[in-house]
Amino acid sequence: MRKLSFPTQLVGNNDFHITGVALAYLAAAYLGMWFAFPGIGNYPVWPPAGVALALVLLLGYRVWPGILIGSLITFSVVFITQGVQMDATAVGVIAGIAVANVAEVLLGKWLYDRLIREVNTPFEKTADTFKFLVITLVIALVGSAAYTVGVNAMLLNTHFLGRQLLYNYLAEASGMWLFAGLLLALTRGKTHWRANLFNLAEAFFFTLAVAFLLFVMHSYQLPESMERSFPFLILPFMLWVAFRSSVQAVTVVVLVIAMFAIYITINGSGPFVLSDAQHSLLLLQLFIMVVAITTVVLSAAVFERGEARTKLEKFNENLEGLVKARTKALDDEIKMRRKTEQKIRISNNQLRKTNEELDNFVYKVSHDLRAPISSILGLVNIAKKDNSLPNMLACIEQIEKSAKTQDNFIKDIIELTKNARVKPRWEKIDFNRLVDETFETLRYSMNNVPPKPKLHIEQKKEFYSDANRMKVIFNNVLSNAIKYSPPERTEIDINVKVLNGHAKIAIADKGNGIEEKYQQDVFKMFYRATDQNAGSGLGLYIVKETVAKLKGDVRLDSRPGQGTVVHLKLPNMAPNRRRRTSKV
Repeated sequence: MRKLSFPTQLVGNNDFHITGVALAYLAAAYLGMWFAFPGIGNYPVWPPAGVALALVLLLGYRVWPGILIGSLITFSVVFITQGVQMDATAVGVIAGIAVANVAEVLLGKWLYDRLIREVNTPFEKTADTFKFLVITLVIALVGSAAYTVGVNAMLLNTHFLGRQLLYNYLAEASGMWLFAGLLLALTRGKTHWRANLFNLAEAFFFTLAVAFLLFVMHSYQLPESMERSFPFLILPFMLWVAFRSSVQAVTVVVLVIAMFAIYITINGSGPFVLSDAQHSLLLLQLFIMVVAITTVVLSAAVFERGEARTKLEKFNENLEGLVKARTKALDDEIKMRRKTEQKIRISNNQLRKTNEELDNFVYKVSHDLRAPISSILGLVNIAKKDNSLPNMLACIEQIEKSAKTQDNFIKDIIELTKNARVKPRWEKIDFNRLVDETFETLRYSMNNVPPKPKLHIEQKKEFYSDANRMKVIFNNVLSNAIKYSPPERTEIDINVKVLNGHAKIAIADKGNGIEEKYQQDVFKMFYRATDQNAGSGLGLYIVKETVAKLKGDVRLDSRPGQGTVVHLKLPNMAPNRRRRTSKV
């Protein structure tokens, strides 16, 4: 809730402040004189003391001349209305009372700044409320003592000095507690009260109930027992407003109840009217002090408890937010660690695979590359020793065979290296042309190449892929189909079906087939399922690695003696599909 600003703070001129303070002091004095107790002339409550203290606390020490002026005028009027002759003694007494009133509020400001040290109202903490009560009780002695001693000395009446001091002291203290508390609460006070429908209805019924009680007490001639019970009847309402409302409402209600009690008492009715007017005055003042102090202190305790609860709830919310944030951070950290562990695991697997392949590669290179060379060197030595033409031709034929074996092995190594290093290049694939070129290449490098296989193509969309890698795949699969098929069963069927986003390719032969126990290993590097027409052991491994580079899948179905079917699933890298893939 936004704090109310004291109106005079809007004006920077100190003379305006002093004038305003003097006028406020005179208005409060007029209200106090209106409550003068009949017969004895004492005041149950002295409002100017509270107004002066509040204005000094709000505006600072600089407004003390306004209090001095207001006090001089006020007590001059009081003395004149009471028939006191305005001689030098009276003027001296008035000046002394005015100076004492100024000293009173300045002392209150000094104590307030050192004991409470709060910019806002002291009614937000129970300890500050008690400190403010102590301040009012201490400084009230200054003004009440000056007034009592001065007036009694001037009238040469010391018989009732102690009793008059008590009445004036209670009037000063109650005036400070009621009016200073009200002004501080209204201008600087916080509130936890909210103007919702329930609170507004509660405030309406409270006001209605209090108004009804006061109306009955004032308007009807009640039995004496009912009149005497007024202090007890009003207590539940004071507890109600202390527990359920703000400190502003509490100070207003307390002031209204006090003014009502004073009004009915000076008019000769109510529970505080006794046979002795001085006893009535004392009973009324004690009632006002007890009710005001009890209600305001209780309200401060409730407010402090509410503030503590609000801070605790806010702390719990912040703590819950911190826990959620920390939990999220931990979850993110765990996810990050899992991703890192997964990457490390993949990297380790790839490294392990690479190391295994490197070991196999080193072994095969040392064996398969050296074996043909050793064979060629042996055949050369034989040819040197035996110069006959038939033996020479046989040696040359064996040398050619060994050279071709070594050449094929080197080609496989080159294809494997290209697949690992060269990025795919997407082109439109013509499957008829691809098969023709593959068979044309095989006829130059192999014997007993069968005629062109049966090609079945179902295609409604153009298919794009890497042409060179497609040639490598078809070359290796078809060369295996030819090598491991007997001469009487060389038929090869190729089925191609281009679907939405990918192509399915099946290459079937009627060769010797592969036993089931070897089918899981045929895609490994340098693995040979049979020694028949033994090659480098890289063919199907190159097929698997090339298909993986194209982001496809490969598998085979094989039955010994019936043939083998190699199934390929390759993505269609058409231009529009490549754009969608790059966006993802």
